[in-house]
Amino acid sequence: MKIAILGAGNVALATACFLADAGHPVHLWSAFAEERAALAGGRLSAEGALTGTVAIAVAETAQAAIDGADLVVVAAPAFGHQALMEAAAPHLAADQTVLIHPVTGLSSLLLSRMMADRGRTPTIVDASTSLFTARRTGPAAVRVLKVKDVIELAAIPADRGPRALAMLEGLFGPRFRLEPNALTVSLNNHNPVYHVPPLLCNLSRAEKREDWMIWEGITPGVARFVQLVDEERLLVVRRYGTREVTVGDYFRQAHGAVGETLPEIFQSVAKKLKGPIGPQSFEHRFITEDVPYALVFFHALGEAAGIAMPVTRNLIELTSALYGRDFTAEGHTLARLGLDGLDPAGIVQRTIDGFQPVREPADG
Repeated sequence: MKIAILGAGNVALATACFLADAGHPVHLWSAFAEERAALAGGRLSAEGALTGTVAIAVAETAQAAIDGADLVVVAAPAFGHQALMEAAAPHLAADQTVLIHPVTGLSSLLLSRMMADRGRTPTIVDASTSLFTARRTGPAAVRVLKVKDVIELAAIPADRGPRALAMLEGLFGPRFRLEPNALTVSLNNHNPVYHVPPLLCNLSRAEKREDWMIWEGITPGVARFVQLVDEERLLVVRRYGTREVTVGDYFRQAHGAVGETLPEIFQSVAKKLKGPIGPQSFEHRFITEDVPYALVFFHALGEAAGIAMPVTRNLIELTSALYGRDFTAEGHTLARLGLDGLDPAGIVQRTIDGFQPVREPADG
């Protein structure tokens, strides 16, 4: 089965190693010429939970990677999704499957709208988080700390979910839980819940480039901060009627963590994974991705449903001030996602149906 992977970061390289090791022809494309050049030798190495060296093909264009691929994987942080989707959209066929790995703030709807404008409806699959806990250790090398045990996924349109699940289980094994709509997947993205508060509380350690593990930095006080953010997210989950997974339950399911309290759970994860090293810079995706593309998204859904979210709102305002950016303007608002003017029921339905073509398919 030909696999196209768009991206060359942590998740992209881990995914490429996993699938190439299983014998699938992997064609990787990066939007950055320097990343393509660094991978031009066609060899990737992995250490940790995956070990060895595999062969891949490095495509010079998005079209070369995508043409004939059974599965196209968009593997990049949320701030790179739109650009990769715009590069891919002209070349995607209606019978292809696209995995957003991982999705953040319903970014799959951006692709759904692009494809509807072109008169095509490929199967778009959202994964709630990356299948791999991994860190790129070089341009063509990655350290995989863990292959996660349970990942939520959903398809757009939703009725294609069983077929998408069968495909992904055939590639990665029985690690997935199929959800009825893509909103469930995006609302159970726990990354911003346990990324933003610990980084803000340990910002000096990141700026000083200390070797610190984020899980060990979640002391009882920081865990309370995490809990407050999660409680507001769960208010939105309940209002929209999607599956409720607390941040503690997520770590039990995905990482096999143990413990009754969040401090116990995070210390369990620290002992189990022994990594990764926490952020070592002020400009880090734990803020620049998780605030605009997740917290802003959660807050927008809350506003549409009349839910007060003071902790989340203050985090958005505080980080915007600290970073000198307007994260709300940058992020996944309902208007940007094509959801403005819809009530909660309408928002859920759009994530089930996606955007539908309004004209005949374009030639080419």
